[in-house]
Amino acid sequence: MNRTFPKGIRSGLSLAACAVLVACGGSTPPGLGPWQEEVQLADGRVIVVERFEDSEARGPVGDGKDSYINATTIKFIAPPDLAVLPVLTMPYRPILLDYDPKLSTWFAIGVNERMCWPGEREKGHLDATGRVNIHPNYEFRLLEGQWQEVEFGSGRIGLPANLLIRRITIDKWNAAKLPVPLAEKRRLDGQENLPVMYRRVTARVGCG
Repeated sequence: MNRTFPKGIRSGLSLAACAVLVACGGSTPPGLGPWQEEVQLADGRVIVVERFEDSEARGPVGDGKDSYINATTIKFIAPPDLAVLPVLTMPYRPILLDYDPKLSTWFAIGVNERMCWPGEREKGHLDATGRVNIHPNYEFRLLEGQWQEVEFGSGRIGLPANLLIRRITIDKWNAAKLPVPLAEKRRLDGQENLPVMYRRVTARVGCG
């Protein structure tokens, strides 16, 4: 399959790559983590999860390399009553993990970082111009004791992300045997140059 990007798409993805790489300008190791981080839920609770990602560095593109998720896991660590929940595995970059009180279940949203690759129009994900992806997000729910991919709920659009995107200080927190705290996550991911698809759930994503 031809994975060569058109010039406009290539330049756009290069900017996003710098946002999600562990160190912009360098390569992302095949296995990143595990690391732990605090996650604030919509109801105000703060939990701790452990994350690991198997990622693929492709490039060079611009001055950095594109990094794409092959598989990533999220494990509940604290409080103890959540540690019994099953590990979530998805092939997308997770941006949101929360509990839905209306559905009485946990859900997670992941972004498809391959959304602008050639072939997406044939899958029905790109609009007629081929420049806007109308299905960038994927949803998983904990149903009957298992994580299952479900049809993405439009009601999720606009929800703020709560999972760490810029993982550039995880080694420091691992060395201190501490989860990445909320304040550090806000410092790293609170900058306006982080692409909007990593800051909140969006309905459409430009592809160049």
